[in-house]
Amino acid sequence: MGALVINFGDPKSDGEFVVYGFSAGYFQGGKFFRRGNVLSCVRLPLEKGVKNLIKWEICVPEKQCIHFYFEGKEVCKAALDKPWTWEEISFEVTPEGDSSLYEIKIKCDNFVYEGRTEHCFFLSKVTIECEKNLQTYKGITQTKSLSLSILEKSQIFFGDIHIHSSFSPCGRERNGTPEENLEFAREVKKYDFASITDHSENLVSEKTWGKLCKILEKYNQDNVFVTLPGYEWTSDLYGHRNVYMEKPYERIFHCMEPLSSSPLKLWQSIREAKQNAITIPHHPIRAEFPMYWNDHDPELEPAVEISSMWGSSEYYGNPLQERDKSVTGTSVQDALMKGLKLGFVGGSDGHDRPPGTGGITAVFSTELTRKSVLEAIRKRRCYATTGEKIKLFVVVNNLLTMGDEIVVNQYQFEALYPLVFHITVEGTAPIEKIEILECNQVIYTYHALPPRPGFRSPRWKEEDFLKVNMRMDEFVGIEVTIPLWERWYYHYSPRERIWNIDPRVPNHSKFYYVRVTQKDGHMAWSSPIWIIFKPGECERIEI
Repeated sequence: MGALVINFGDPKSDGEFVVYGFSAGYFQGGKFFRRGNVLSCVRLPLEKGVKNLIKWEICVPEKQCIHFYFEGKEVCKAALDKPWTWEEISFEVTPEGDSSLYEIKIKCDNFVYEGRTEHCFFLSKVTIECEKNLQTYKGITQTKSLSLSILEKSQIFFGDIHIHSSFSPCGRERNGTPEENLEFAREVKKYDFASITDHSENLVSEKTWGKLCKILEKYNQDNVFVTLPGYEWTSDLYGHRNVYMEKPYERIFHCMEPLSSSPLKLWQSIREAKQNAITIPHHPIRAEFPMYWNDHDPELEPAVEISSMWGSSEYYGNPLQERDKSVTGTSVQDALMKGLKLGFVGGSDGHDRPPGTGGITAVFSTELTRKSVLEAIRKRRCYATTGEKIKLFVVVNNLLTMGDEIVVNQYQFEALYPLVFHITVEGTAPIEKIEILECNQVIYTYHALPPRPGFRSPRWKEEDFLKVNMRMDEFVGIEVTIPLWERWYYHYSPRERIWNIDPRVPNHSKFYYVRVTQKDGHMAWSSPIWIIFKPGECERIEI
């Protein structure tokens, strides 16, 4: 007979299984436990079609009658008459539904109130036994993500996806021909991919666009050097966006055409044309054509250009920004705080400048093709640099990497912590600092010199949370631990009987990204990682 033990109260053990109605985890008197509300719910890994014996280790603060419901029916009723005594309640269920996790609701007859925390009962341990050999259930806190598995098999490819040529009006011959730009990107910069993104209004004639596509086809060679078909959609009203496609010779759209005169119309036109394409905003902070982020399409707009020859649009007041030509409220950080999930790319936007000036893009991919580059950016498996081939790897909890998004309830949120960041940087010059940002705020800084890092709190000691695996001038690998900051409340005023979010556990979404600065001034930004908080809803019942 197989058995599975879940220690409730230990977030790493039970974070996958708590649905609603419980407090944060406790460890007291040699036991882990959670306080249960008058109505609570757990989700257990049961074996379908066979009897599962479930044993509950429960304690009550006063006499209590507890009811257990499975698949809409009451399966057990237990009267506990010994307060503050741990007792075992057992019953069998035979799941029939097609699922790997089954919900069991727990309802108490009596409501017990103390301060801001209901504790009608305490749950310490659940043991599941059945005829089959149960394997430990592996959920989000215990397994690697698909993106991380792909990352392990991938290579980093670098390229400039925002090049202007003589086909654009802003520079003409000073920009160089498409051939000259592509040869410079391939032969001099040794990039893996590139895109000529001339202004669409200058390419709309079949002759010009067809000529550019023919040149791109000539230089495109899978797994050697990839040319991505693209163009720039330039609206002074809505901001500038680059459009990238998998296939050349397809129809292009411009902002002066009624069919695509706004972002919403542009995205609709791309869909109607059935193009495998994405759009990427650039220099959103520029005063001449600001991006106020009122329109967004999460499928067709997966990333934003954070760095180019115009400087950085990361946030207003950043050191690479042309402040006299910028406006507030339009930065990349502003977009992130509005809830937009955008990966980071870089491009030169080269007007009178060679490719790679001001920004390039790095993508993680198992192969080098037009489709794979597009897919990497669409999945946000990408990052940006100011023009140097800085190699950057970010992994959190051996679970999440750049561009990943994970949706958790309050208990799964708690189970993710502490967050352990593994960051490796292979620079092209000595590393000056590595920063971790949480919701746009720097929460940790590693300084190469002096060796002492910056702290979130003076109470922290370096050895408590930082491990430097490798440290050389240009090659740094660090491990940083971000703890869970619990919030404690003491409040004695009346409130509703059902409180579906425990006040001491996190109750808001977070995103993290890493910023690297070299001593030569070059920088890199990882695409963010999102932890999306969606509380488990507690059902309203009459007591």
